[in-house]
Amino acid sequence: MNKIWILSSVLLLTACQQQGKSGDTSEIKDTTVTAASQDSDTTAIGRPADSTALPSVFQTMGKVVAVRYADVKFETVLPVVRVMVRNGDRVRRGQLLAEQDARKQANAIEQHQREIEQARLQMQEVIISQGYDPEQMDRVPQRVRHIAEVKSGLLIAQNKLAAARNELNTTRVTAPFDGIVANVTAHAGQLAQTGDVVCRVISPQQMEVEFRVMESDLGRFPIGTDISVVPVADEHALYDAKVTEINPVVDEQGTVMLRARVATPNSLFDGMHVSVNLKTPQP
Repeated sequence: MNKIWILSSVLLLTACQQQGKSGDTSEIKDTTVTAASQDSDTTAIGRPADSTALPSVFQTMGKVVAVRYADVKFETVLPVVRVMVRNGDRVRRGQLLAEQDARKQANAIEQHQREIEQARLQMQEVIISQGYDPEQMDRVPQRVRHIAEVKSGLLIAQNKLAAARNELNTTRVTAPFDGIVANVTAHAGQLAQTGDVVCRVISPQQMEVEFRVMESDLGRFPIGTDISVVPVADEHALYDAKVTEINPVVDEQGTVMLRARVATPNSLFDGMHVSVNLKTPQP
């Protein structure tokens, strides 16, 4: 009996120890899974979620910014007659974009031109009265010529004509440089006010990417650093860029604003969201 009782006790103790070991293994496994879940949810600006899988890739989001653009505006209060461009049109420097009703300015030019003709006739009479031949102006002394211009009113008429032509030019809005038209707001028939925007002209050859990085990652982006840019709208497009500017201010979130010049912008739009990628060995 004693032997049977001792054998039963040994078997029971062995079973309990095996069950305890099995329970410990289950607890360790659960703890490992929980830790892995927490690590996968911990991300920061510019860092991939799985830093061990891509040890040489640094990524963040940015926005395309046009370096050169101009908001073309009306300079006078007149009705709009024509708007010759639409969003997306390519224009050349000096190309006519919009035109206002300029009949008043055109009439003023014609009137001042007639005044100049009359003034020249009067100028000839003054020159003749001074004993000179108006057909041989090169022989008329400069002093006599100036007196004739003043008395005839020729100088005043010429100044009026120049002012009228300048006012006529303000009714014609032209492109300040080669570029692409955007944000067209003017339309024919509206009464434009001084300062009303016709459209924006953007130079497509000068684009930058604006993006933020954590203060702790700023050392990765010295001036001249090469990065790659991928538009959200086209994940298959890839653009090369180079860091050109670092804003020396850290915001409340601990990030710093950087800018990078895109080498060949091609189809990038102002305001387009992009993925900014830096391939560099991790410290």
